[in-house]
Amino acid sequence: MGTRPDQNGPRPLISTRALVIILTAIGAAALTVAAPWIAIPIGVGVGVVTLLTQIVKD
Repeated sequence: MGTRPDQNGPRPLISTRALVIILTAIGAAALTVAAPWIAIPIGVGVGVVTLLTQIVKD
């Protein structure tokens, strides 16, 4: 039994999932600064997306 091909090279510094989360957080923060009156809907949206991500992951 050999090693799996994905374990031969170096691991990436940051995963795609982590990059998406970071970019989403930066975008939400920028939008909140630009339009503070929509901060609560952004928070609810992020919560829903996080919940859906966990459901799909499980």
